[in-house]
Amino acid sequence: MKLKFTRGEFLAQWRMMRGFAPLRNDAAVTRTDGIDLDSLLEAEMDAWYRRLIRDGDGDTLVAEELAGDIILPEPSEGCVTVSLPPEVSRVLTVRLSGWRCPATVVTDPESATALRQLHPYTRTGPDSPVAVSYPDGRLALYPATAFDTLDTLQCVMLRDDEFVMDSSALNLIGNLSCEKSLCYEK
Repeated sequence: MKLKFTRGEFLAQWRMMRGFAPLRNDAAVTRTDGIDLDSLLEAEMDAWYRRLIRDGDGDTLVAEELAGDIILPEPSEGCVTVSLPPEVSRVLTVRLSGWRCPATVVTDPESATALRQLHPYTRTGPDSPVAVSYPDGRLALYPATAFDTLDTLQCVMLRDDEFVMDSSALNLIGNLSCEKSLCYEK
């Protein structure tokens, strides 16, 4: 089930899943060391959410279909490059009409797979297409022809003060161990 939280709603959920809520009402505790617990929890929550989006299993994420919003330019040298909206954090699935399967999404433009796409003799074919995602928001699709249309482009979006995930992702919060889990970014 798809869940969508505002920052305040997710912080309340985070407090509950991490064992900080509901607070007891029969005792009063006053801290004088100036630590704002909500700020610490928000930093932990933000780092966990960014890592979930970056590295998480596709089943725990909620992708938006952007194929209808993107206009394909003319291909150049067997490739078509599209500019993604700035909110796109991760491309999960992309497929052109001429491909026989969805593309393998490569996030490192300097990887061997990405570099092989630059030459027509080492480039992949429609049986195993490749999409290279660049840090500046471009997405290069190999191979491409003038007759291709964009069938599918599913992306995970990262927007300020909006936390969208599958309900199964909440199970990853309760048993965090900051040394080995999704607590802090690498």
